[in-house]
Amino acid sequence: MSDAQQNRRKGQRVEAKLNLEVSIPRGDGSHVPARMETLNISSSGVYFRSDHYIEPMTKLNMVLDLPVDPQRPEATGTAHCEGIVVRVLPESVGSDAAPYEVAVFFTQIDEPGLRHLQQHINMLLAVG
Repeated sequence: MSDAQQNRRKGQRVEAKLNLEVSIPRGDGSHVPARMETLNISSSGVYFRSDHYIEPMTKLNMVLDLPVDPQRPEATGTAHCEGIVVRVLPESVGSDAAPYEVAVFFTQIDEPGLRHLQQHINMLLAVG
C-alpha cells in the first residue's frame, strides 16, 4: 500500500482475527446469516475472508465480538455496524475462486460498539 493510501485512512488498520456475524442480502429480499473471521480492522472498516461472493456496493449488517482487556480474555464488547462492500478479491464469481477477501467501509456503528472497537485496536497496538 502506498503512503498516499495509508494517509487517506481515518483509522489505523491492525491485524485481528475476530468473530464477525454478517447478514448477507439475497436477491429475493431475504438475508443469509454467516459467521466470518476478520483479517484486519480499523475504526473505519473491516477486512474479512468469505466463502460467499458479495457484490461491491452491497450494504451489510454486521456484529463484531471484541476482546477489550488483555488481562481478562472473557471481557468482551460487541459492535453493531452497517457497512458498504468496497472491494472483493477475486473480483468475479467462480467455482475455484473461493474464498473471497472482502473489504467493508463502516457507514454506521453504534456508540458503545465504536468505543469497544477503539479499545480493542488500542489493546492490539499496545501488545504488538
